[in-house]
Amino acid sequence: MAKGKAGKIEAARPATPASEPVSTATPSVAPASTSVTTAVAASATAVVAAPLARGALGTGGAPSIASRSPRSAGAKASRRAPLRSAPRGSTIPASPALMSATPSSGLASRTSSSSHPVRLAKGAAPALSSSPLVTTITRIVGVVPTPIRVLIGALVALALAMAARSRLTARRARRAEQQRRELLEDVGLLQAALLPVTPARLGPVGTSTAYRPAAGPAAGGDFYDVFALEDGKLAVIVGDVSGHGRKALPHTALLRFTLRAYLEAGLSPRDAVQTAGTVLERQLGGSFATVVAATYHPRERRLIYASAGHPPPIVLGGGSPAEPLEPVTASSSPPIGVGRPTGIRQSIVSVPGRAQICFFTDGVTEARVGGELYGAQRLGSALGELGPQATAAELLERVAQSTDARPDDMAACLLQVEGGDAPPSALEEELELDRDEASSERTERFLAACGVAPEDAAQIMRAARDAAERSGSVLLELRHGPGGSPEVSLRQHNLTYLPARHAARQADLRMSI
Repeated sequence: MAKGKAGKIEAARPATPASEPVSTATPSVAPASTSVTTAVAASATAVVAAPLARGALGTGGAPSIASRSPRSAGAKASRRAPLRSAPRGSTIPASPALMSATPSSGLASRTSSSSHPVRLAKGAAPALSSSPLVTTITRIVGVVPTPIRVLIGALVALALAMAARSRLTARRARRAEQQRRELLEDVGLLQAALLPVTPARLGPVGTSTAYRPAAGPAAGGDFYDVFALEDGKLAVIVGDVSGHGRKALPHTALLRFTLRAYLEAGLSPRDAVQTAGTVLERQLGGSFATVVAATYHPRERRLIYASAGHPPPIVLGGGSPAEPLEPVTASSSPPIGVGRPTGIRQSIVSVPGRAQICFFTDGVTEARVGGELYGAQRLGSALGELGPQATAAELLERVAQSTDARPDDMAACLLQVEGGDAPPSALEEELELDRDEASSERTERFLAACGVAPEDAAQIMRAARDAAERSGSVLLELRHGPGGSPEVSLRQHNLTYLPARHAARQADLRMSI
């Protein structure tokens, strides 16, 4: 029956030449029984002919001269616009005449399609106008398993954490850079105010100084100074103030310039240290300092030094072998600012020949070699190995190479004295005593260290106590004669000692530099 209807429709449609436009109007003489089939065929023809009509028109709307076969046009149209399956009992003709496309037929087809919309077949997906990249990503995301998605999320969280850590590291780096600038400012202030550039020579004496800071966040309180005095003499000041950084700098500058002023005024090293200790006791504000002050007279070839809690200088002769002079450290003066009288000891050394005189801070001798201190003995040996032309910088470099740890700053001042091979020798020791100290055990140890016999020491102590009771204080002088037995004399001190304000602090004072 379907074939009969298709034949009737095909017979009812007149044949049209290829060169003339084809009218899509249905003849009025068509039988009534074929109206339903004709309507379905017209709808299918409109859907198929619409894209063909657009392709057949040129840019100006005129039909294209090139003709296409109905079969190829119908096949392309069917691929571009898939149709819904025809209902059961109806047929769609495949006549070539119905597949022809003209402008008028395209208009009719559009009109027909508007009145009879085409629906997609069940299960057919509409065409998406998305980019290939979006389509590819969508397909990939669709097939990614859940554990992989969790892993990707963890990686994203890790990336965010690393970004936060990087930002924190950058902030710490900026803070470290700021601290480094502050450290450079501290070191600059220390070098400008407390570590002056010393001349290579002061008269016949060669001088050199060096400073080596310890590993830490700020500059220390070590200081030194070498300058000329009247009558061709020169003076040396080396010290260490407790504390580090900006807080120690004012006290360091105060102590250095105070001692320099007293030495330039003509006071002896012991008197300069004693007076500075009395004056600066309150101004140090709870801090304390160790210091050694010295003068050297080239014509007399005498070195005079006084220390306050500071190690004595190393005096190394030019003989062979070079042996350092053994200093007398008994009854040494306490540091400045601890609430006790200081500046009570002074030593005079004769330097008749070639010698090296090394002043240093305790950071040099307290450097570590394994579990031991570097010590003054190793320092003297290193100075002898470097030779008479050694500099302070070379000495500190040798100490740094020989030690494992250097917890404190290191400073050194080196004097080079020309001459023969005569070794240096201790010439005189001075000790100031009051009523209590005259008969103390410390005084007895001092006399024994200077070579005084025990029976002579007891007689000297009784005489010193009697003199101190009459005048308040007495100066004990021991001169080493050629026979080896010291000559002892007592004389009244020409300065009145000003007692420290904080003497009560000496009982439980704990010192650390």
